[in-house]
Amino acid sequence: MHRFSNDREALDFIASQIAEEAQRDAVPLSEVERKMLYFSETASTLPHILEVSDEFDRDYDQGVYEKKMSLLIKNAVNSARKQQDERFKDWAEAIRLLSKEDRFLLVMVRQARLGPAFRPRRVLWRLWGTVLVGLTLFVGLDWVIRKIFPIPGGFSYPRGNGPEGFYLWAATVCVAVVYGLLRFSVGARKFDETEARAWEWIFGMSKHRK
Repeated sequence: MHRFSNDREALDFIASQIAEEAQRDAVPLSEVERKMLYFSETASTLPHILEVSDEFDRDYDQGVYEKKMSLLIKNAVNSARKQQDERFKDWAEAIRLLSKEDRFLLVMVRQARLGPAFRPRRVLWRLWGTVLVGLTLFVGLDWVIRKIFPIPGGFSYPRGNGPEGFYLWAATVCVAVVYGLLRFSVGARKFDETEARAWEWIFGMSKHRK
């Protein structure tokens, strides 16, 4: 049974949870900041949201607001996760429901990096599909290699007689295909950002060891 029957109920839930977290953390939250959680240029939202948006643009810094909201979202979700209550499931359901539309709130949700449980189901299916295709590709290439280059004794190639060049080519093809599938599944922009952070972490670890 679904907890939320429409977007408004999901938005009301998230806005109330953020307000409660702000109170717990002693973080000031104005009415304009709360109403901007409902902002969308295309989906259903609050009446007079354009007036609210104009006031927000005039009196607030969007970058500061996004950082503030993403931290409150992350803290609220982590609190629900630790307590293992129904609120955690409600968060996941609300975000998945709202992910069907283009909403400002989702910008802060992505910045909070809540994890796979909060990704839209279509993204999760793409990721699982990518894993399945990658495994099928590797198994298929292994079968082709064994057909073209039978392994003596069914175990290993004699030293210097294995098809190293073919293995290298096959591995390169597999990596390229899986890389492309992952980029498609996750989204080009998000994948590029994740890849950049990974390389920064790797080089940072390398410099630290030196």
